[in-house]
Amino acid sequence: MKAVCLVPRRADGGRRDELWAWVRERWESEHPEIPVFEGHDDGPGKFNRSLAINRAATEAGAWDVAVVADSDSFVGATQITDAIQAALLGPTRFWLTYDSFHYLRRDMSDLIMEGFGGYWGTGIEWTMAGTCSSSLVVTRELWDTVGGFDEGFEGWGFEDVAFSHACQTFGGGVARIPGGAWHLHHPPSPENNSAAPEWVANRDRMMRYHAVSYDQHGMRALIDELAAER
Repeated sequence: MKAVCLVPRRADGGRRDELWAWVRERWESEHPEIPVFEGHDDGPGKFNRSLAINRAATEAGAWDVAVVADSDSFVGATQITDAIQAALLGPTRFWLTYDSFHYLRRDMSDLIMEGFGGYWGTGIEWTMAGTCSSSLVVTRELWDTVGGFDEGFEGWGFEDVAFSHACQTFGGGVARIPGGAWHLHHPPSPENNSAAPEWVANRDRMMRYHAVSYDQHGMRALIDELAAER
């Protein structure tokens, strides 16, 4: 069994690179048996997270299960291994490695990266339940069935929700490992704004997935249609 970690990246020479250096060191310490493959979309244009993830998946070669992990977030080590084992054993082939998502303030993010081992809860800026990004596990069979991430999403947002709908439809639903996901602070993307045209276009594209969620015939037709348009 080959497990890999797929990380979408765009170097910025600043904060995001700093976060990834710390996250990658943590990953390699906790999971030396799971190699990291970075997929890059270095422009021009808005960052295409789907394209970057798909490139990482291709570079990783033949694999059986993948952790798709963002470069600015992390979860507990056992949450990763538990999700991998659960996905491989089935029947659910799509797992989130957490059940609560915590966005940390800048000061707490910096303290954690400096080695602070105390209580992180006082440094949470906001918490979200039900999100489907940052750290997920998918089997190769399910990945191939849905065709990876939809590269028609450009700029911030909603490609993760579309992928989740597709995976839930063909992969026996979705399940979560108990525990937190911790997002280290960085300035938000400019198109992370409901008034931005990229946000609107991505939301509308995602809603097409939402409309056929858990309808395998409809989802297959939609995936094929959108792939043919690219």
